[in-house]
Amino acid sequence: MKIKNLHDLEIFVHAADAGSLSAAARALDISPAVASAGLKRLEAELGSILLLRSTRSLRLTTAGEVYLERCREILALVDAAEGDLAGDERAPRGPIRISVPV
Repeated sequence: MKIKNLHDLEIFVHAADAGSLSAAARALDISPAVASAGLKRLEAELGSILLLRSTRSLRLTTAGEVYLERCREILALVDAAEGDLAGDERAPRGPIRISVPV
């Protein structure tokens, strides 16, 4: 597996949706430099450019468009799995004994 950090996928998805690395950084509560580094790391790991950057905008490449949909699916699955675990921790477990006077 090439991808080592799901956070980089989140940065990519937020940047693609917002059209800006700065907006993605604000949404994820990280600095723009950290967002830029995460995106560069992701592109290097994949060996493909996902976003075309200019000083004023971001545009998805063809590879970026395809990868974006898969990333959304992956992140949704991770969120669902974490939700399932959180649900297990909050749900009562074990036998319940009720004592009621006659």
